[in-house]
Amino acid sequence: MDKTTMQDSPDKLTSRQQEFLQSLVTLCKTRKQAVSYVDVATEMKVSKWTAYDILHGLYQRGFLRMTHEIRSSKGRSQILYSPAESMPHVSEDTRDAAESTTLKWLTGKITQYAGLGIAESINLVAERVRHEKNPFRVVLYTELMVVLFARVFRVDIDRLVNTRAIVALGLSADTILRLLSEIMFSFMRNEKWLMANLALPQRSIQEFAEWEESFMASVTQLSAGEKRLMVSVIGRTSA
Repeated sequence: MDKTTMQDSPDKLTSRQQEFLQSLVTLCKTRKQAVSYVDVATEMKVSKWTAYDILHGLYQRGFLRMTHEIRSSKGRSQILYSPAESMPHVSEDTRDAAESTTLKWLTGKITQYAGLGIAESINLVAERVRHEKNPFRVVLYTELMVVLFARVFRVDIDRLVNTRAIVALGLSADTILRLLSEIMFSFMRNEKWLMANLALPQRSIQEFAEWEESFMASVTQLSAGEKRLMVSVIGRTSA
């Protein structure tokens, strides 16, 4: 597919691609020159190879210009990127659309799992997470369970944490996601609580430990925009 065709569908950008595009645009404006993928990697706190893959994809779609500039005495060239002069328009509503889609998914799952009961819901979500490869969905399924704990099942977590209040504290999105999940996982690590509330066997503790590891690994892979989007959705479902 050529660039002209790709430029006709700018709304296909993911939230992660938009984060990188915005980061590059901001860096270029600040420095008044093209920047390398290493610069963007540093800004986004990701590996340089991740930044290169995403920026090169944006270049292929016509959002960026790419140049090679010699920046060392040994004659080595460096790949530099800058916004394309005729960069396709990125709708300001794209983030709202992504949040709306995520909110619809989450509220639908809340309704679905609420009728199953807490034990079956936990087992089903744990199974989903075990086979899920997409980090965004791993974190989203985890936060679904947090909302179910606090809003639907009204277990002990409801007396310890006000999800809506935590979201409104003004903490970073990363901190909020980790804090809410840590509270839920603390119950899942408690054998007495599991037996009393869920009648689950001790082996479930190991399963939940694996779930927690998957969550911790996945949340580090999300962009800042994805984390903010998720926190916003959690706040709206907890209202």
